[in-house]
Amino acid sequence: MSDKLNSSANVVSVGVSGGTGHHGYTEEETEAFTDYINSTLMDDQDLKDKLPIAKDGLFEAVKDGVLINKLINTAVPGTVDERVINKKPKMNPWERNENHELAINSAKAIGCRVVNIQAGFIDEGRPHIVLGLVWQIIKIGLLSDINLKNHPELVRLLQDGESLADLLKLDPAALLVRWVNYHLKNAGSDRRIKNLEGDIKDSVAYTLLLTQIAPNGECSKDPLNENDLEKRAEKMLQNADKIGCRKFVRPKEVINGNQKLNLAFVANLFNNYPALEPINLNDYADLLNFDMEGTREERAFKFWIQSLDIDCNAIPEDLRDGVVLLKVFDKVKPGCVEWKRVSNPPKNRYQAIENTNYCVDLAKQFKFNTVNVGGTDIADGNKKIILGLIWQLMRRSLLDTLKALGGGKEVDEKDVVAWANSKVTDEKPIDDLNDKSLRTGVFLCKLCAAVRPSAVNLDFITPGESDEDAEQNAKYAISVARKIGATVFLLFEDILEVKPRMILSFIASLWVKSLNK
Repeated sequence: MSDKLNSSANVVSVGVSGGTGHHGYTEEETEAFTDYINSTLMDDQDLKDKLPIAKDGLFEAVKDGVLINKLINTAVPGTVDERVINKKPKMNPWERNENHELAINSAKAIGCRVVNIQAGFIDEGRPHIVLGLVWQIIKIGLLSDINLKNHPELVRLLQDGESLADLLKLDPAALLVRWVNYHLKNAGSDRRIKNLEGDIKDSVAYTLLLTQIAPNGECSKDPLNENDLEKRAEKMLQNADKIGCRKFVRPKEVINGNQKLNLAFVANLFNNYPALEPINLNDYADLLNFDMEGTREERAFKFWIQSLDIDCNAIPEDLRDGVVLLKVFDKVKPGCVEWKRVSNPPKNRYQAIENTNYCVDLAKQFKFNTVNVGGTDIADGNKKIILGLIWQLMRRSLLDTLKALGGGKEVDEKDVVAWANSKVTDEKPIDDLNDKSLRTGVFLCKLCAAVRPSAVNLDFITPGESDEDAEQNAKYAISVARKIGATVFLLFEDILEVKPRMILSFIASLWVKSLNK
């Protein structure tokens, strides 16, 4: 990578070593993300030598991997077991690489798209890679609670003729646009926005929004008396400062309509002051009945699909027209989908069912369990059937990878169990993937140690007899697996409850990593 940075209109163009390509990023985004990191992690003792990061110091500060792992834990607390992070003041390249692998695989496990991100790129501090990853982590942290599960009062954003299923299809950014428009309507304004770019440049929507959500009337409409847009934006931000929400944007980013920074600004407003009237949960009990076990599987499968570089925001909503499922089939077995047969996107329910019937046909070709599974079940959003199909695809992907790396020999669950038992020689062998001894986490920690002894500190492993000790072992095993370079999406609860699907995915991913060194 060239050392020269050519700046034009605050967009920095970075030359890529070994080629003629360039990647761009904005100085405004770099400064905004740096400010956020400084304020969010300022009290972290492990980062006291790095913080506060200087205006141009972000790309150097991430090079040892500690900061990005810490940032992931601010976005989704508990994702990274900090006992696994290498924190020595001076690390060798191997130790830094382990931190980067831990960060990349942990980021993947919270929904970041990391298809083109390699450990070496972070170690080099490549600006466009670092900023892309940092933005995804910050965005996930800001948007993670903007959903019906955490804020059932979001049902107030339903429009005439819509069902709750329509609202569930919306990603958090779209919900935020709805939320702004809801408050604009309540403010008596005819103004509505369609995006957080061009539609907010004049600060009118922001000024009215702040008057609606300020808890004690701290914000006024005075900024609207200012004709100069940059000065108006500054006065609007002074209002935001009165309620502690002047973050991410400066007047320039407002009037230029920077999408990322304005999304962050609005998300922060919502997280602090949603200002939506509570609902009677009994009125929506059936619609808001979130099954925690199902939700955990949905989360794991959604992030697995995203790791294939396929857009998927919500299960089952995003899979009902068959297109996402067909893309997954095509990733698991490239070329298996005849795309000329697919309506992408379907124009009506008939075309959607044609797509989902094709999914069922492919599932039969893959010899999946398709008893009582029809295309209409997928189109109707039958969660159990859709999750079952995704699991079979995930399983096939893992076992096909093991088959390819193992010289073409077919692999099944019994082989996975046999491999694990052959590696862990100082614990009682497990009978199968339902073996209740797995709940202590000890076997899985020892399996990680067998794959890479240097990655595991055996002093951290307890017998796991109490729930608390078992939880700590499970969390440790998951983070160590990611540090080794395995892609795993399960949560510690899946280990404590011995969920065989998730246990299979964990062990198989470790086996893949051990073969793919």
